[in-house]
Parts: sequence; C-alpha cells; structure tokens
Amino acid sequence: MRTWCVVLVVVWLGGCASAMKRDGQCLASLAPEYVNAHEELASLEASWRAALRRRDAELGSLPPLFAAKPDRSVSPLDPLPPESDLAARQEQARRAEGRAYAELMDAKVRHRPTLEWYGKVYERFRTRLDEEQILSEVRLVLVAGPGVIFYPIVHWNVHSVIWDGTDPDAESDPVTRYCADRLSEPAASAARPAGQAE
Repeated sequence: MRTWCVVLVVVWLGGCASAMKRDGQCLASLAPEYVNAHEELASLEASWRAALRRRDAELGSLPPLFAAKPDRSVSPLDPLPPESDLAARQEQARRAEGRAYAELMDAKVRHRPTLEWYGKVYERFRTRLDEEQILSEVRLVLVAGPGVIFYPIVHWNVHSVIWDGTDPDAESDPVTRYCADRLSEPAASAARPAGQAE
C-alpha cells in the first residue's frame, strides 16, 4: 500500500513539474513580444503627449500685439504675421496630434492579444508556483513519516482549492490550449525542410 502511494506521489510530481515547465516556456516565449509591445506603446504615447503639448501651445498662441511681454526684436511698425499663417500652424499641430493619437490607438489594438495572453499565462505560472510551494511544505511534513499515505488526498484538496475546482491541464482550458499551440509552432517550423513554403 505504501509503495503504491509513493509511486502515485512521484507520478503527480512529474505531472506538476511538466505542466509548470510548459507554462514557464510559454511565458518565456511571450516575454520578448511583451517587452517590445510595452516599449512601442510607451514611445508612441510619449510622441502623442509631445504632439498634444505642441497643439495646445499653438492653439494658445496669440499674435505678438497681444503677448504679455512685447518682443524687443520686432519693431512696433512691423506688420503682424498674417492670421492665415497662425491658422495654418494650428491646423498642422491639430493634425499631427490626431495622427500621433491614431498611431497609438492602432498599436494598442495590435498589441492587445499579446498583452492579454501574457497576463493570463503569467497568472497561470504564478498560481502553479504558489501551489508547488504549498505542496513542497506539505511533503516536508508528510514524507518523513507514515503520513505519506495522505499526500494524494492533501494534494487533491490543495489543487481543488487553488484552481477553484477547474482543471488547468484539461485540453479544453484556453491557456493550456494556447501554450500547447504556441510551443508546437517552433517545433513544427524546425521539423519543416529548408525552403519548403508554409
């Protein structure tokens, strides 16, 4: 009976380790895309904010006649810049801000799947780490004595509570399916003969 329990514990540990390894590899494969997405979004947001400041400055600009401090380099007899120049600069600043905002929104839409999947896979991996930490503490207590026969029951209870009764390793689980598909892509492309079209 005890030998059967020990075998069962080893099998369960192997399953947990392989699932954690798969989720870790999936997370690692997503990390470069996640970092690139964040860098691009940060750069586009900075560009949009700069364009917004330029637009606000142009819209707030007044002809020199109404400025708080007169420009000493301009003679009071010099003609004012035509209103059409001011209007053209304001319109140009408005359009530049609109383009910058549109680029930022396009990038957010384009990167949304990467950011969402990274969040889901990260949460899955973190939950697996929490489960493993709890179970390793239980193993330290139970494996040293005859209590090892209760480990499968404790493991099942901890697993049920942490995963809220769902099976994270089921083929129908979206994160498991996503990671399996993602990790099979490099293997499939590596197995494809050179020069063969997809």
